[in-house]
This record gives sequence, structure tokens and C-alpha cells, in this order.
Amino acid sequence: MPWPKERKAQTRDRIVDAAASAFREAGVEQVGVAEVMRRAGLTHGGFYAHFDSKDDLLAEAIGRAMADSNANLDRLRGGSPPGLLETATAYLSAQHTGHPEMGCAIAALGPELTRGGATVRQSLARAIRKRLDGLIALIPGGVSQERQRRQASGTLACMVGGVVLARGMKQSERAGFLADCRAFLREAVAEADAVE
Repeated sequence: MPWPKERKAQTRDRIVDAAASAFREAGVEQVGVAEVMRRAGLTHGGFYAHFDSKDDLLAEAIGRAMADSNANLDRLRGGSPPGLLETATAYLSAQHTGHPEMGCAIAALGPELTRGGATVRQSLARAIRKRLDGLIALIPGGVSQERQRRQASGTLACMVGGVVLARGMKQSERAGFLADCRAFLREAVAEADAVE
């Protein structure tokens, strides 16, 4: 007798959740289907009842990881109203940098994902566009669309690059580097606001 549709959907969600965390924590190449299924509390054999390939799972896991990351950023902002600098400050934090399994898939997996199949690259592109759109929405009205796009693009590049580089540094160097990135963004946004 087949499982009810809602149970199959719940199982699929467990797999995607496990994959979103595992891939961000250890990388795509290091995490196999068997490990994802183990983390989901399932047997390896059930994977293909839900996905055609690891790439199909990865493409879906990217979206889930970004949703998780957004929730984590809200938590890291600590109730402060969402703004461009507040979001960048939360993103460029020791907590976010120290926990890739809960953080942004773009920073955790970006270089790996650019080498993936078409479905994976499309999912990454959607995640980047969505993050950019989210940052643009945080910029106050009265700023031209062109300047909004530039501010959001530069901020995102500093956010992602800052986290990637900080994760590659010694623990003792990270805090200072992240503080420099946050200070750079405060100055850049203030300068852009003064020009506008």
C-alpha cells in the first residue's frame, strides 16, 4: 500500500532540510546521498523515490538553505528593524561566519555551485537574484533604481566575500576582518547617501 501524499511530502521535506544543512556544513562533494539520508533518519534506498539525482536534491536544497538563512539573519538582527546596514551587520557576524550549516548557501557553496549542472546553477542564480532583490527592498525610497541596484550589489559582494574570506582566516583574525567589512559598508552607504 502506498504512503499518503502528505507523508511523502513530509519525508521529502526532511531530506531537503538535512541536505540544506549538510551541504552548507561540509560541501557538496563531501556529502553523499547516503549521508543526507542518514541525517534525515532514513535509509539510502528511499532517496530515489523523491529525487532523480543528487543535483535535483541540491537545486531544491539551495532554496531551503536561503530561507533558513533569512530566518537566521532575522534572529541575528535581534529585533532591530530590517535595513541594509543592519542586515549586512548580522550577515558579517561571528555567529553567521561560525555556523555555515545555518547560514547563506551563496557564501557556503557559491564557488562549488557555479561548477554544478544547469539545474544547480539556475537555482544559485535565483538565490542570488532573490538576495539582491531583498537588499534593494531595504534601501529607503527616494534613491534612484540604478543607485539602489549598485548599493545592493556592492553590499552583497562585500557580505558574501567577507564571510568566505573570514572563514578561511585564523579564528584570531576573523573578528577584526569582519569589523573592517562592516565599517567599510557603513562608510560606503553613508557616502552614497551623501551623494544622492
